Amino acid sequence: MIILPEQVNKAIEILENSGYDAYIVGACVRELILGNSPQDFDIVTNAGINDILFAFRDYRISDEGLPRGEILVTVVGMVIQISPYRREVVGNRVMYAEDLETDLFRRGFTMNAMAYSPRIGLVDPYGGRSCLNGEVKRVVAVGENVTVPAAKPAKKNAPAEPETYYDMSRCFTTDPIRLLSAIRYCAEDEYEIEEQTRNTMRQNVSCFDYADKAEIRRELTRIVMGKFAARVLEEYSDILKHVLPEIEPCIGFEQHSPHHDFTVWTHIARSVGYSVPDPVIRFAMLFHDLGKPDCMYLDNNGSGHFKGHGERGRLLAEGIMRRLEFDRDMSEEISWLVYHHDEDIPEDRKALKRLINDLGADDLKKLLRCEIADARAKKTDSESESAQKLRAALTALNEILENGECYNISQLAVTKRDLFDRRLVRSEQEADELMNALFEIVLDKPSFNNRLMLLDMAERSKAKLEQLAAEREKRRREQEELERQEKERRKNRRNEPIFTKRRADK
Repeated sequence: MIILPEQVNKAIEILENSGYDAYIVGACVRELILGNSPQDFDIVTNAGINDILFAFRDYRISDEGLPRGEILVTVVGMVIQISPYRREVVGNRVMYAEDLETDLFRRGFTMNAMAYSPRIGLVDPYGGRSCLNGEVKRVVAVGENVTVPAAKPAKKNAPAEPETYYDMSRCFTTDPIRLLSAIRYCAEDEYEIEEQTRNTMRQNVSCFDYADKAEIRRELTRIVMGKFAARVLEEYSDILKHVLPEIEPCIGFEQHSPHHDFTVWTHIARSVGYSVPDPVIRFAMLFHDLGKPDCMYLDNNGSGHFKGHGERGRLLAEGIMRRLEFDRDMSEEISWLVYHHDEDIPEDRKALKRLINDLGADDLKKLLRCEIADARAKKTDSESESAQKLRAALTALNEILENGECYNISQLAVTKRDLFDRRLVRSEQEADELMNALFEIVLDKPSFNNRLMLLDMAERSKAKLEQLAAEREKRRREQEELERQEKERRKNRRNEPIFTKRRADK
């Protein structure tokens, strides 16, 4: 049983009281049948634009979507989209229709080609409800019966009967982005694409050339962010490779590595699924190993190595992001993560703090999340030893940040000005040396980052340094005295006579 919000019932009632038919259509009907609670409702009617405006003259109206035949009406706080029946919408060009079924036909997939009215009930001319009732929900394209002239009969004088078949091509040729929308449904929920629909998609992949780049980017984002992204990326790679040709060399590419149980593309798909739901990290994992096929070489033992694949992957990722017009800041983040995705992460806490200082806390946290997903996707056992070590590093990083532990010299509780005011140093060089010495202590002992404690250690360090300097000066003077004495001794030394043997006379 479908129960509509009060505001939607009110909008339908106003149209019906004005003498028109009115139905909710599209995704909201699908979600209501599935037992969900949609937030957006679309109503279609056989009323014209002016008739709709007149019927809702007492309500707040927005004509922002008027070029597309859409009117937004606010009914008791809810914004509802109301449109006349439409045959086709291309940009801001609208072709209106005379009946509901024509409007439903243009909606692409049978699960979206349903309408509902409290007075009429469910209108389902293409069997959309049956696609939602099974154990597995199916994505089925809306098609039409097409009759073509018969081929020349094999037998002479045989009747030539025309051939009729069910054609789904129009679903994708009129709106190429539906090639990705069908996959997106499978990524976001437990849908499967029906076989004939999938075959039709394969036959129409050339339509990607006419799809809007921004829409491709949006659909790809929803795919990689989907709950079932890993399964979908692997299962529908034959379609995706036409919008992302850079992935094709990775499909089925064996790595010949003891560190990997899967092909390059399977590893990539799994790593996307294991990563946290952040678009930057998900896309970084989608791109991170694209450079492997170009960089692989086999050693004498037949093991695969991929030196430089991070740089190659970065170049391929940047090409994709330029082509699909990614946001600049997002592109830079993804590019950086792809390049550094195999960075060695130290287990030692002090070394980890140095890495935080070098890379920045936020960037290192994202990098660790990428590397954890990467490590989990390498072997059948997702919780490998390397993945566990990376998790421990991420935990340590979070602890360092939460506890406010010092990882940058600017976080020391003392400054160079404090050292000068206390007359602990006499030059910038001495101040830098002493600050670095204190920083090294605090990296090992975070609790020592206290102003009084550090100043006390600085005074002790100064006394110690002065003592060491005095000892060095004493040794230098002693050495100079020894050298002076040796020089004096040589100067006053008596010249020894030189004897020569006389040759005996023969």
